[in-house]
Amino acid sequence: MTEEADDEAKEALRDEIKDLSEKVADLEAALRAATRPLSDVMSQLEGMNHIAGNYFRLLELYNKKGSISPEAVLPELKDPIAIEIVKVLFEDSNLNVTEITDRLRDRRGSASRTIVRERLQTMVEDGIVVTQDGPNGVTQYCISEDVSDRWFRLLGLRR
Repeated sequence: MTEEADDEAKEALRDEIKDLSEKVADLEAALRAATRPLSDVMSQLEGMNHIAGNYFRLLELYNKKGSISPEAVLPELKDPIAIEIVKVLFEDSNLNVTEITDRLRDRRGSASRTIVRERLQTMVEDGIVVTQDGPNGVTQYCISEDVSDRWFRLLGLRR
């Protein structure tokens, strides 16, 4: 009879261990569920921290340069016409020489197609601007991927 009592005691202990194991598993699941919102909040805080850092970097840039413009990405550009061309192409890409010249005339009051063409050629050689064939074989210009990436990094944006 003691052997039977021992078996019953062992069985009772097994059942109790099984119940405790299930409770521990339930507690682990509840703890995971409870901490998931916390990890979401932490990732959101990291994102806001990143945005705040970018904002302060932009404020610093504005304080140093007086504006936040594409020329901040291209300090090597000293020519005012080239800088204006870059601004035009950042606003609207895939423009031909005539369209760029017209936009420069609107901004500056005057612009020469010959000078615009020369500046564009220099910027193509420098990798600032790229060309592509447009409708009717007319060459169109747009900002290069490298310069676009530099602009996005300056603004703290991901592409």
